[in-house]
Amino acid sequence: MPLVRTPMIGPTKAYDFAPTPSLEQVEPSSEQVASRPDEGGTLLAARRMSTMKRSHRYLPGNLGKQANRHRTTCAVFLSVLLASGCGDTREKPAASQCNGTEVPTSRLFLQQVSSRSAIVKWRGDADVLCAGTDINKLDIQVEASSDGSHSAALLSGLVADTRYFYSIGGAGTGKPGQQFRTAPETGQLPADGNTHIWIIGDSGTATEMQRGVTTHPGEAVAVKEGFLKYNREQAANEPLDLLLLLGDNAYLEGTDAQWQGAFFDIYPELISQTAVWPTIGNHEMGVAPLDVCLFGPLPGCDKGPVVVPLGGVSESADPVSYDSNGDGPDAGGLPYLTIFSLPAAGELGGVPSGTEQYYAFDFGNVHVVSLDSQLSNRDDTKRQAMREWLQDDLSRNQQDWTIVIFHHPPYSKGVNHDSDLEQAEIDMRQTFAPVFEDYGVDVVYSGHAHSYERSWYLNGHHGNAASFDPLQHAELVRGGEPSLGQAENAYPQVGKSGADDRAVYTVAGSAGKADVEHPCPPGQMFGCSLPDWLMHPAHRTFSDTTAGVRPHGIALKGSVVVDADRASLTSRFIDEQGQVLDHFTITRQ
Repeated sequence: MPLVRTPMIGPTKAYDFAPTPSLEQVEPSSEQVASRPDEGGTLLAARRMSTMKRSHRYLPGNLGKQANRHRTTCAVFLSVLLASGCGDTREKPAASQCNGTEVPTSRLFLQQVSSRSAIVKWRGDADVLCAGTDINKLDIQVEASSDGSHSAALLSGLVADTRYFYSIGGAGTGKPGQQFRTAPETGQLPADGNTHIWIIGDSGTATEMQRGVTTHPGEAVAVKEGFLKYNREQAANEPLDLLLLLGDNAYLEGTDAQWQGAFFDIYPELISQTAVWPTIGNHEMGVAPLDVCLFGPLPGCDKGPVVVPLGGVSESADPVSYDSNGDGPDAGGLPYLTIFSLPAAGELGGVPSGTEQYYAFDFGNVHVVSLDSQLSNRDDTKRQAMREWLQDDLSRNQQDWTIVIFHHPPYSKGVNHDSDLEQAEIDMRQTFAPVFEDYGVDVVYSGHAHSYERSWYLNGHHGNAASFDPLQHAELVRGGEPSLGQAENAYPQVGKSGADDRAVYTVAGSAGKADVEHPCPPGQMFGCSLPDWLMHPAHRTFSDTTAGVRPHGIALKGSVVVDADRASLTSRFIDEQGQVLDHFTITRQ
């Protein structure tokens, strides 16, 4: 019998947490204001050298027991999707058994595509999937299992780096656009020699509404079209290998309906061919009460606080507390965790985390880590458990490149999101930046601020913006200036210290909208731009005077493309016209 998947929401029990400020610029509706509630080799050696800086190894306690238990049993996604035991579910019946018809779906996407397996998830009436390497002769039939409100089919026993086509409903021929390529063998390059990654942050604005009006119509689509234009004209139309989400991909409360309108309806042609790898943002966590007078002199503020349930301001560390509308926790839980199937048991190469809130996986010679800056980061004990898990995962990582994603940026001077003021960002910087440096992380991507900011090649900068010293914290070129990481000054993965101990931090939260300059009136700090907007000194400088370009950032819509081969990793910021506005390269010697 099909099994129903229960999201893994934490390796440890829920703990008490201390609320910390986290505000998103959202104007309350007139109805909300009116309600006014009263209550409120060489490289591996260099990486090992970095790792050995730590005097202790990770001893994860209960988390480790759970992780070890997972290592000796079926992987989570196998135990969920199979009704009995650990086995290969790939059936090879006669081709006549895949003789049904294609059944329409309302959402269709890929999860956990590895070198040997893939999960296809959908909503619709179909209960079977057919797949194969010949689009005109699908010869693998898999019965779907129930995964909450989705159907999920596990394809296993696949061949590495091979294209598969599939149909939903049992048709013997594949539908155009329904295909994927399995990952290369771990540690190896894809057949085309390059891992091609698209990264989007804060893209979920298609469902952002104010007073019943969509506030950013078409903006996420424009960013997607910009990427596709770039891909056609400058990247030889290379198929994507990974799609990474930086959080806030469904505004304003992260409901299932908002995920549909802001994500599944926006990117259907991409997510039916490329596995999606998300991280949790503040707008994934529903609503919480907030005094909206913080945003300025709104109606009613002259009489006292105007407290309303507002999306994106939850400070809870408990996903079970998810509340979509202010009437208390939703019975269905956090939609993010019911939509996605993530490798909590280390199914795809990372160390088991025991929770879908953060995880790791390998794709060829790239290791990707998704951290939870929204929930686990809010609680001291949970944050420490995540940090220890990260140390364990990175210490075992042997891939050429390491990418980390999470929502709240350690370094930012965005509108409403200042990494000197917002506790979630301070905690991510102070707790995790030292780990990134000690364990060989190459690049870190976050969203949250609706702009593009990219750091110098950093080491040791864990304080506020005023403490940044380029001579101490940045990679320098001849003449003593911080390096841009371009052309002959590409960043070396192993620096003069002999260790892989520097990282580039990118804020890429403008895939659905971009902030504009709106100076704060005296005494106001939210819903406006402060004088140091996009002027964090740890971020690279821009001399361009084009509209939207600031001294240390770009307030224009766009997304990031990463390309990684054996010798180099290049990151590019692509605007909605498909033009490259910034790039850097890290090289391996």
